[in-house]
Amino acid sequence: MRSVGIVLAIALAVTVAGCSKPEPGPQGPKGDAGAAGPAGPKGDPGAQGAAGPAGPPGPAGPQGPAGPAGASSQFRLVRATCTGAADCQASCNDDEVAVTAYCGSNRAAATFANERSASCAAGSGPLVAVCAK
Repeated sequence: MRSVGIVLAIALAVTVAGCSKPEPGPQGPKGDAGAAGPAGPKGDPGAQGAAGPAGPPGPAGPQGPAGPAGASSQFRLVRATCTGAADCQASCNDDEVAVTAYCGSNRAAATFANERSASCAAGSGPLVAVCAK
């Protein structure tokens, strides 16, 4: 039994050794390089020469027209201080709507009377509303 294992090990080693990469053969003779050809004609210095120095800056042009208003100008922050016994209210302009509003530093929910105004209970702190066009 032991001799069969040894024979199998030797057969496996011979099989694996036969799978190795073969060594490359010798390199063939090298040919001689040809002689260098004649030099070409010199090119036009204006076409292939280096760029000249930069010229002086031109005069400033007229100012262009103002662009359209950005998105940040479409929002407005309204703040109303709520001190005293009466409820406080913040209103947006006629062409605006109230996006969100909160009352006090705890950001309690404000009451919306309509799409352009919000209110807070008395003594609840400042009312902060965001109006958008």
